[in-house]
Amino acid sequence: MNPSIDLEAAKAAFFASGGQLVVLDSFTYQPLPQRKHPEPKPKRAKPAKQEPGGERKSRAKARTDQIEELAKTMTCAEVAKLLGETKTALWGVAARGGFRFFSPPKSARPAKVKAEQSQEDRDLADRILALRDAGKSRCRATIELGIGNCRLVRIIDEFGIDFPIQRRQG
Repeated sequence: MNPSIDLEAAKAAFFASGGQLVVLDSFTYQPLPQRKHPEPKPKRAKPAKQEPGGERKSRAKARTDQIEELAKTMTCAEVAKLLGETKTALWGVAARGGFRFFSPPKSARPAKVKAEQSQEDRDLADRILALRDAGKSRCRATIELGIGNCRLVRIIDEFGIDFPIQRRQG
């Protein structure tokens, strides 16, 4: 009923049956072992400083001069193929060197040859004119003719038909 009375009765029964108390050691704090750091590596000796006009700069200057000479008569792609370099690297050299690669003259584009107007397109153009004169919209014309808007626009442009996008008010 009362937990404390029940506990006392259990303790008395334990000791009456010959039970003994065992006292355990309590927690004792032990610090972590000290860290063992590795020995520092010896520092590398710095290379001797090169004079301003060193070997590296002279090789870069010679390479730039070679590329500049080739750039007078060759495109960047041709120079890249010849030297085995990337075009990006060559464009960087050209930018730093202040020169440009040869640019061949571009050929003129041939004029588009208009395809001959077919009989079917002429028939459609006549029907478009009839629908326009009847007051139909472009959308209604495409539905009645059973064609798409792109084809309607192409035929209007080919035959020079004045078919406004919106009906004129008034």
